[in-house]
Amino acid sequence: MLGRPELMHRWNHSHSILSICVFPHKKLLFAGTQDSKILVLDKATYNIVETLHLGESQDQANTRSSVLCMDRSADERYLFSAGADSLVRVWFVDHCKANGSVVIKELATVYSVTDIGDIFALRYLEATQTLVFGCQNASLLFINNIIEKVSGNRPMDPQTNLDKLPHRRYDKFFDSLGPSESATPNPSTSDLTKNSREASPPCNASTRVASTILEVPAENIVRYAHNGFIYSICKLPHEINICNTDGALRDSEDRSVQESIISGSGDGVSKIWRFTKSDNGEVTIKLVAEEMDNDDVVFSQTVEFPFLYCGLGDGAINIWDLNTRQLVSHLQTPTKSDVTSLTVYEDYVFAVIEEGITIFYGDQISHWDPYQGKLLSSEVFESCSQTDNGGYPGLVAGGNDGSLTLWDLKDLFETAPSTTNRMDFQRRSSWVTYKPPKIDTEEMLSTLKRLIAFQTVSQGSDTAYQMASRKCATFLLGLFKHFGAVDSQLLPAPNNCKSVVTAIQGKNPNNKRIVWYGHYDVIAPGDTDRWNTEPFNLTCENGYLKGRGVTDNKGPLVSALYSVTTLLQQDNLLNDVVFLVEGSEEIGSPGFESVCHKYKHLIGDNIDWILLSNSSWVDREHPCLNYGLRGVVNAQLKIYSDQSNGHSGVNGGVYWEPTFDLLKVVSNLRDAEGRIKIPGFYDSLTPTSEEDSERFKNILEVTELVNNSTLENVIDNWTRPSLSVTAMGVSGSGNVTVIPKVAWMGVSIRIVPGQNLKTVKESFIKYVNDCFEEIGSPNHLRVTIMNEAEAWLGDPTNHAYQVAREEIYNAWQVEPLFVREGGSIPSVRILERVLDAPAVQIPCGQSTDNAHLDNENLRIKNWTNLADILANVFNRL
Repeated sequence: MLGRPELMHRWNHSHSILSICVFPHKKLLFAGTQDSKILVLDKATYNIVETLHLGESQDQANTRSSVLCMDRSADERYLFSAGADSLVRVWFVDHCKANGSVVIKELATVYSVTDIGDIFALRYLEATQTLVFGCQNASLLFINNIIEKVSGNRPMDPQTNLDKLPHRRYDKFFDSLGPSESATPNPSTSDLTKNSREASPPCNASTRVASTILEVPAENIVRYAHNGFIYSICKLPHEINICNTDGALRDSEDRSVQESIISGSGDGVSKIWRFTKSDNGEVTIKLVAEEMDNDDVVFSQTVEFPFLYCGLGDGAINIWDLNTRQLVSHLQTPTKSDVTSLTVYEDYVFAVIEEGITIFYGDQISHWDPYQGKLLSSEVFESCSQTDNGGYPGLVAGGNDGSLTLWDLKDLFETAPSTTNRMDFQRRSSWVTYKPPKIDTEEMLSTLKRLIAFQTVSQGSDTAYQMASRKCATFLLGLFKHFGAVDSQLLPAPNNCKSVVTAIQGKNPNNKRIVWYGHYDVIAPGDTDRWNTEPFNLTCENGYLKGRGVTDNKGPLVSALYSVTTLLQQDNLLNDVVFLVEGSEEIGSPGFESVCHKYKHLIGDNIDWILLSNSSWVDREHPCLNYGLRGVVNAQLKIYSDQSNGHSGVNGGVYWEPTFDLLKVVSNLRDAEGRIKIPGFYDSLTPTSEEDSERFKNILEVTELVNNSTLENVIDNWTRPSLSVTAMGVSGSGNVTVIPKVAWMGVSIRIVPGQNLKTVKESFIKYVNDCFEEIGSPNHLRVTIMNEAEAWLGDPTNHAYQVAREEIYNAWQVEPLFVREGGSIPSVRILERVLDAPAVQIPCGQSTDNAHLDNENLRIKNWTNLADILANVFNRL
């Protein structure tokens, strides 16, 4: 259960609080109000230290300059405000050195000659010194080099410039004479620069003298940037690259003078815009992505990379993966009101709706009402010291009752589910920042520790797991770049499947090109009480690595990466290596083949070899080379009735029961000797070769396989097909007197090389339907193929296998065993077929690694030896 924030202070004002901006280092809060004021509050003393009056009206309830949005510069020297008067104001913020009081000066007013209406969103971009704002008339405007322009302190022309301001221009609607044949006179020019306070000492005054008037150039106005009001603008880090859907990287060079924003509008679309600053200081804007359609009004947005969170109507929140522009997840507040403000901090989502604030963390939801009328604005800020708020973030919220509240989030974070170094780690992993590359075992362990911490479970729809997978893909993207990849990209998979990460190490057209395949998804840890360590916290103990994914498949992936990086740093990488890492292997690799076809030009049109390490030895002592896998067809047979669940005492004997129908169908799948009865199932099989038999005999002579396996057991498991019933279930309560209306079973068919996957699948479906029709039941049968994989058989005599055999012997001083397995890896045959290259599998761990089970582990010696083996193999192929 999430903890409840504690109220630290409450301020009251006569009008609504519409916008908030926090200066954490200066310990100041700025609150924009409906009655055209900016309240300046000292967070240390909780005092209102300044009140800035905007606009020319002297009325107590002046709402013509309501402050709808604000932003600040990173160094907290400048505040930017905008609102209902179509103006943007630039303020200088400082502390007086003499007495520490706050000094605020209005430096500039920015206007447009176009009538843009209210300004709802405003952002300042540091790298390009660009101020960008979105308006009621659907325009996006920007003015570049804003700090340089206001620092010049150019004197204003009281007649030429001021008459161009929106509130002084003639408006056909508002300034027409009307029935009275008279118009309201304009305020005097001097009112604009009139100080809003009485005379006071220089160190305690807010001044608006010598203000610069800046006009937005016509070429800096993007008319109809959206088809609706632009309600929100959020910044992207300027170092982030946005890729085309075909994988081409946009504007990858000179990123230091590029920044991107995302605009959200009433048309429901979130658009990504890129600002580029040229050598002469000019800034241009370009639309780079517009496919994120929320199908609802976007009232608020925020970014915690790689995710964009969009606050919509009816309490809905969409979460997008910015790397692929795919919709990742959807959140819903308890009540259906517009999400007017949205903040994300360390995976906590704070959604402001009229009725209060809803907090999302993983699959937990907490809602509380701060009793501020209708909430309109909020901001979460980070404390700058351990003494300030205990080092925990705070939240500021503004309401339509004029209240501004400050909340302590310490209890919220202290009662959240514990994770190892949660705050520090998430920040590092989210933004992918690194130290200069270093290659040794400690650095390998550090990388693997960070990789294991991502809970990348691909099975199920758990929001926390889904987002962890996306973050892990982004982490890998940065990791490959960090270790010298020439190109590294996220390739979006269809149907919202997990992204595929591709990285190219070396790019010489004369070199051979090798693909290394891996996956970053894992199986759920299950009952964590059965684990001796934390599943997602890497533990090094007694020479072993322990944690979910250490052997399947994050550990081998890190070994491969470090082997290539070592060669790169030695300037000794003789062949190009392409890493292809997917996030859905554990659920049958959906979408992977489509990605390989679509982006083959990026992976390489001329691939020589495919290497992977997605298996283990057959015992604890003998290294292995795997050259064969069975394929699989996993299906669900469901029989259901048009009737409701029945009662055995009432309906027994007169009810045509789905469960008996299902038992009759399944009983026809195998005969009494265990042979599969699907017609033609064995037609394409060939006997085990003499070479395979000799290899298997050798394995039995030198190893101790589990369950004292015989040669016949090995041949059956590795080279012959099988059919198993793997799961079953019924509808109803499970009470022994209930006749279920639905009964289902899971069937897993393992096929071998020589059998055609499509033929087996079609024959199975036809045979099951024929068996059901023979029953003559009024019930219904549904056959669903859950996932599938082709069988694979490599050539253990080819060049790559012989090179791998020699390098394994050099590392272990033991001849590796050539083995086949009864399991399946869908991607192996996909890669061979699409890339037209042979695959080689080099197992890493021991038979006791417990992949997919509790207490998964990997011997460190195996892990580091694999890196050494691969470094030599990559160069010798």
